[in-house]
Amino acid sequence: MMGCLDETRTLNYGQVFVQFSGSRSNSRRSIVKGKVVVARNPCLHPGDVLVLRDIDVPDLHHMVDCVVFPQKGSRPHPNESSGGDLDGDIYFVCWDPDLIPSKQI
Repeated sequence: MMGCLDETRTLNYGQVFVQFSGSRSNSRRSIVKGKVVVARNPCLHPGDVLVLRDIDVPDLHHMVDCVVFPQKGSRPHPNESSGGDLDGDIYFVCWDPDLIPSKQI
């Protein structure tokens, strides 16, 4: 998913917003909620894998098929993941509980 910035300043550090569309024949959209794993492509170090909290933000419902990162925080999450800077970076996002690490390295 393409990385984007939360221009509404709603998301706090440690949070993201992800909404994805269905197949071409299905126009249904789904909003992810709960813990997610986020990693910038390419991810070359285990410390570049982030465990974040995905929340529903109605003001961001127009953002689809991307991961929205907060403006808030001492260091931007995209930068924490392989030095990303949201200039077209692609991110792996996973919400399968079996694949989410119990702690971040």
